[in-house]
Amino acid sequence: MALPDNLRSITPEWLTEALAAGGHIGAATVTSFRMERVGEEEGWIGELARLRLAYSEPVPNAPSSLIVKFSPRDPDGVFSLREVRFYQDIAKGQDFPVPSCYYGEIDPRSGANVLLLEDMNRRRTVSFVKGCTPYEAEAAVMGLARIHAEWWNDKTLEQKDWLFSIADVPFAEWWTQYPHRIKTLLPDFEVSRGLMDFGDRFAADMPLMLDRVEGAPFTCIHRDAHVDNLLFGSHADHAPVILVDWQTVGRGRGVSDIAYLLISSLSPTDRRDSERRFVGIYHQLLIEAGIEDYSLDQCWSDYIVSVASKLFITVTATVNLDNTTPHRRAWRTADLQRLMEFIKDHDPVSRL
Repeated sequence: MALPDNLRSITPEWLTEALAAGGHIGAATVTSFRMERVGEEEGWIGELARLRLAYSEPVPNAPSSLIVKFSPRDPDGVFSLREVRFYQDIAKGQDFPVPSCYYGEIDPRSGANVLLLEDMNRRRTVSFVKGCTPYEAEAAVMGLARIHAEWWNDKTLEQKDWLFSIADVPFAEWWTQYPHRIKTLLPDFEVSRGLMDFGDRFAADMPLMLDRVEGAPFTCIHRDAHVDNLLFGSHADHAPVILVDWQTVGRGRGVSDIAYLLISSLSPTDRRDSERRFVGIYHQLLIEAGIEDYSLDQCWSDYIVSVASKLFITVTATVNLDNTTPHRRAWRTADLQRLMEFIKDHDPVSRL
């Protein structure tokens, strides 16, 4: 069926078709809905809204509300394709900590795309600038381990050419622009020598970095697993996590998601105090899931070098996105401070 172009073109008739196609509403119809935009303040990419639905008759288990998401169209359609394909090919039928997907489709000719996802409005969000607690980070580590273990070294991932890779973009070119962008965006911020040295090495030896971050043993990775993309239990002592925003889903070493999470979402003090324990928990969960031939020492070494994934997304977002609002400036400042502290603590260049 024809896909709506944006939030304004959604109709009750289209929602009825989409939900009926997945067997979610039986013979009922959507008679009306109320819409409220979400995610604008956080700077989420794409159009998101919560729809509160009214039906022609009571339908057991039909969603009373849902999230509709449009990803931006891109020239080759790959960016908008990824998240739809994640729910169709990776998460379908799995007990993963992700929202249920009621409908997802993309028009390969135009790039038009849409997702209807489970509404997680009863879950807590946590401020990126403030960061999460180690308890919350542990829940995310455990959730990521479930996904990684299921797809560990699965060769079918190599056939999914829509998965994101660092090799798909001109990182070396963006790296040359990065110092100027940071100086313009945060004129009083001094980027550390350690971060610049690691970025120079990354840009100069892409094949090595690709092997260390995306080479075997690989799995399905989120690649942007920070606290803005996590939804927690409704109470502070109930922290099972849901991972959202799979637009940059790719193939790579699983522990890169753990490094990304801990660098991005914990204060440097909390990260120093807990990272050894979290990497140990992650590795133990892999072992319990039947993963072999991956030692804790190798996992720890990969964890440190995986700061490359964090640097890659930081540079990409700084160079290509609008970071000029006060909220985004504070976001970029906290992100950069945490990244520099990790590099100072671990000297990842020496691990290469």
